[in-house]
Amino acid sequence: MRAPRAEMSRRFNVWKVDRENNGSGHPAIFPEDLARAHIYTWSDEGDTVLDPFMGSGTTAVACIKEKRHFIGFELNEEYWKKACQRIDAEQRQLSLF
Repeated sequence: MRAPRAEMSRRFNVWKVDRENNGSGHPAIFPEDLARAHIYTWSDEGDTVLDPFMGSGTTAVACIKEKRHFIGFELNEEYWKKACQRIDAEQRQLSLF
């Protein structure tokens, strides 16, 4: 495993990240900024990130924005459908530019 990126590596134990409402209805909202910070810090463009508890797809959306591939697992069909919608919307947004 490689060392974290210098510009993101000096962190304190408590991070102040706004809890966003992504409209998923998921009880444990994972802030996209937190996902993106970890994805950016611990992986390179083109790497694949595994999210074994995908929920509404925040990690997948963050991977798309950070130019990573992703693999996600979700047992709850409602959250899986929401994740698919969010992933599709993010990929469509990228194709506009």
